[in-house]
Amino acid sequence: MGDADRRNGAGRPVRVEDVARVAGVSPITVSRALSYPDKVKEETRARILEAVAQTGYVVNRFASSLRSGRSNVITVFVSSLLNPHFATSVQGIVDSVEGSGYHLMFAQTGYSEMLEIDVVESVLPFRPAGVVFTGVVRADKTRQALQKLGIPVMEMWGNRPDPIDMLVGSSSYDAGRLMGEHFGERGFGKVAYSGHTIERTAQRIEGFRHGLAKHGLALELIHPMDGTRTFADGMHAFDAILEQLPGCDAIFFGTDVLAAGAMTRALDRGIAVPGQGAIAGYGDLEFTQHVRPSLTSLQVSSYEMGREAGRMLIPSLIHSCRCRRAT
Repeated sequence: MGDADRRNGAGRPVRVEDVARVAGVSPITVSRALSYPDKVKEETRARILEAVAQTGYVVNRFASSLRSGRSNVITVFVSSLLNPHFATSVQGIVDSVEGSGYHLMFAQTGYSEMLEIDVVESVLPFRPAGVVFTGVVRADKTRQALQKLGIPVMEMWGNRPDPIDMLVGSSSYDAGRLMGEHFGERGFGKVAYSGHTIERTAQRIEGFRHGLAKHGLALELIHPMDGTRTFADGMHAFDAILEQLPGCDAIFFGTDVLAAGAMTRALDRGIAVPGQGAIAGYGDLEFTQHVRPSLTSLQVSSYEMGREAGRMLIPSLIHSCRCRRAT
């Protein structure tokens, strides 16, 4: 057992030995009673719990996991807590893990590869039972370190053939292709894209190009908006695109938030959408159902993605079964 967070009268942390002395048992009996209560007599266990309350002892689970090599903590690495898709998928993970005996710890990695390396390396020494990423791990160094740990690793929101362990995601390419075909079928002339441009989003852009090409159209402008973006960014992006691509009549935004900002800016400028132009988003977030005029968007099942990730992860933790598969 690890030292407690509280301190005794001598100014040092309350230790398991202090609890044992008050309860009149050995330190190992205290450890067994707190970790495996069914293996200790009820009378002894009650005396130990009373001693715990009296001394203010609190088990340091991290220290315990370092000593035993076992942990019931799953670390979830989130690229951005402001991203509504990640937040929704994380809720799916939370709901699927509830009642399993495992607990979640969160860390934000950002979209920088170097920041991802630093954050992951700072957490791994705590030996989590498993790890989840709301993205595909990019750095080879980090991927290799995770593979050597021998713990379940879940990557999400990606679609690559060589996951570290398990992967739940959707095809960004197909999503982009569908939107490209939608624009093409409606006969737009000058088409632009604004949003993320790296990793899985690069595949979405490629699919978008191919969908447009089916109808003889080309993606004439890409306006990068990487990182976490806001409603106001969508307004600024709309102005920038019309300045760089005069006559642009259709814009595909990488997020619904950007698209909603652009629609507001179009209204400010007296540009009818639809009518004089088209704006589409990605994600089909709940608020888009209440935007007027309605916002065209690609639906992504963020919550179900998180639920599926949790459903795949828990059996791997309990039974040590490795389910290398992508959904």
